Amino acid sequence: MRKPRFSIHTAPPTFGQDIVQAAAAYQATVLRLIRHAMAGDGTADTIHSIRTHCRRLQALLELCDNRDRAAVMAQTVSRLSRLRALQVFRQYLMKIEAPESDITAVDAWIVEREHKLTRAQTYRKIEQAVWKQALPMITPPGLSLKHRVEILRHEHERVLSRLIEKASEKPRRKRLHTLRLALKTIRYQTEWLPGQTATKQDGLKGIKRVQALLGRYEEMADFRRWGKRLNLTVQARIERDWKRARRRARRVPGELTWLLDVLASGQLWSGGDRKGALLRLDGVRLL
Repeated sequence: MRKPRFSIHTAPPTFGQDIVQAAAAYQATVLRLIRHAMAGDGTADTIHSIRTHCRRLQALLELCDNRDRAAVMAQTVSRLSRLRALQVFRQYLMKIEAPESDITAVDAWIVEREHKLTRAQTYRKIEQAVWKQALPMITPPGLSLKHRVEILRHEHERVLSRLIEKASEKPRRKRLHTLRLALKTIRYQTEWLPGQTATKQDGLKGIKRVQALLGRYEEMADFRRWGKRLNLTVQARIERDWKRARRRARRVPGELTWLLDVLASGQLWSGGDRKGALLRLDGVRLL
């Protein structure tokens, strides 16, 4: 598939007084991507980038305690979930060299989904949501962002501990998916925060690794359902890959003790190798 012909802003910004400008850069990128999608250039890469950037904005808004705005970004991501999943399914079928008839069938499902999004004016709704709700609301008389970061770190530790416990007891798909979303938020917020310590970089690598395992299982569960309408040989391959993905995903909760430890210690969000980086958060106040 063709890649977007425009650059995508992905560099993690510094905090402090640049926080709104950084969020605005992400907002501008999403709006540009949306215009391409509305013009009929909604490639798999475009849809993926829209969702990823909205997730990053959601994580930033939650970091700033703008929960209502963060919820709007989450809803924006969900509007494109089915289309993105179908596009990934097509890529998977191409990789396993599925029969052309199966790929043609999935192409038809994708076109049908795109038409449904167009009729519902989904891209226009996403554009309006991102335009109005993507930027954090910051004003002098509120709570310091440095204090908010500390509160959120402890909140993540408590929530993650509970999710890991439940998923370890009964590693069902829904519980593992919820755990994956929590990990994604922690990862994006970690990337937003300043500092490039070894602990932070190792932590990000570890989170990305387990995210990939959980994400693969979520994908294969969808593929398994859709594959029942395709070639029997393809169904057998999907079933085999699904079982492997499920086995690996179910091991993830038991492998996350290290993340709880670094969250509890504060090392993951310390920004320790940039002296005074987090101290500059005192200059940013939240509404």
